[in-house]
Amino acid sequence: MTSLYPLKFRPIPQERIWGGHRLKSWFGVTGEAAPIGEYWVLSAHPNATSVVVNGDFAGRTLTDIVQAYPEAYLGRSPQPRFPLLIKFLEAREDLSVQVHPDDAYAQQHEGDFGKTEAWYVLETADDGKVVFGHRFADKDSYRKAVAEGRVKEYLRYEPVQPGQVVFVPARTMHALLAGTVVIEVQQTSDVTYRVYDWDRKGPDGKGRELHIDKAADVLAYGAEQTQSAIVQPTVLDDGEGVRRERLVTCPYFTMEKLMLNAGKQSLTSVKPDAPDILIMVKGAGVLRWEGGELSVERGDTVLIPTSIRTYHVDVPEQAEVLRVTY
Repeated sequence: MTSLYPLKFRPIPQERIWGGHRLKSWFGVTGEAAPIGEYWVLSAHPNATSVVVNGDFAGRTLTDIVQAYPEAYLGRSPQPRFPLLIKFLEAREDLSVQVHPDDAYAQQHEGDFGKTEAWYVLETADDGKVVFGHRFADKDSYRKAVAEGRVKEYLRYEPVQPGQVVFVPARTMHALLAGTVVIEVQQTSDVTYRVYDWDRKGPDGKGRELHIDKAADVLAYGAEQTQSAIVQPTVLDDGEGVRRERLVTCPYFTMEKLMLNAGKQSLTSVKPDAPDILIMVKGAGVLRWEGGELSVERGDTVLIPTSIRTYHVDVPEQAEVLRVTY
């Protein structure tokens, strides 16, 4: 019988008009001149599915592994497939202003799930900020601004700094802006409605497709979209070896930040019925569990099965890790 173990995956680079080149060295992308905007590091979405790179399961997809061992690698999931999609995003230019639907709308109109997401900010421009929310009173005022070419006047901006977390519920208008690098944790979904693209033109002289009608349907208006973008962390534990901070808790996922001091730090999985996901933000080391070990470095994302409740991360110097579950 195959022993179940933590899985590491091959990043999937996604070319984007707004992407850049800095993160290519993180993820081993060579010989590619096109700008890369996204690196999908954990995905079971049919548009791009992660492939295991370590151990006996090397070469198999996350979808295959989840189907073969659902109790260990899927557990109690809000979707029948692996429910989270994790990415690194590099915005060399402004992203389009967009909105994602909630589950009900996406399932009715797109045959997919909605998208609530969170960004862990790694880098920003000197005057770092993101688009978060809008000032449209209702659907009619939104449509009027679109018709008059005045959408930009209604955008709300939020300053951001490295180390902060931005929580973006479905139906929230948003955009990453130039100079921003983030780790994004989101529902498994690839549904995006583009509202405004800064009057940008492609090589053919035309702008990218906008989704005005669907965006009008799903946007939150008025008091529904007045929440603050920035999440205030809550300290869960501040022991000698590990500092744990809760960053996000929502119906779709939870996110913690772990600050690991040098040495062998012991961790217990967050939930018995859902796998842990570790994302190496800073530093490198060795993940150890009974029966095996795995080298991890900046940018690596590891899926730990539910059968491993206790594991250790051995780091030579302080490291920063995001831990995600659902």
